[in-house]
Amino acid sequence: MKYARLFFFVLIALLADMKLSVSGFRPDLMSFLVYWFGYSHSYQGGMLFGAALGTVEDSLNMGLIGPGTLSKAVIGFLASFLSKGFFRWTPLLGFFSAMLLTIAGGLLEFASNYIFGKAPDGLFREGILLLLSQGLLNGILGIFLRPAANEP
Repeated sequence: MKYARLFFFVLIALLADMKLSVSGFRPDLMSFLVYWFGYSHSYQGGMLFGAALGTVEDSLNMGLIGPGTLSKAVIGFLASFLSKGFFRWTPLLGFFSAMLLTIAGGLLEFASNYIFGKAPDGLFREGILLLLSQGLLNGILGIFLRPAANEP
């Protein structure tokens, strides 16, 4: 039952990322799912889940396989340390960590595409605005992320 719900959320996030566009900006809900999974599981689980979702996303985009895999794995890896570190969870931490990890993952993906593939179009103006809008949306969603009940 737990895996069916997770599969449903992944499917909804994939469809929203591919089809939804708000004034020209696409959301990056896959990064938020990886952030949530990495936050609530171990670093191995977050990294593996991120790499799997990144590979699926890369293969559906018909581009270079690897940039999405790398960026989502890094997001899952880094998010796992937020719940187990010395940070005490607050909504502000949820906002900034989701926003910054989304932006960092997007920058890593842009850099990987630039180095190993073709340079993304409109990297500086449109790319930065896209990353900021995706980071802001995921940051707003990160406010509602709560740690598990058995954690302090």
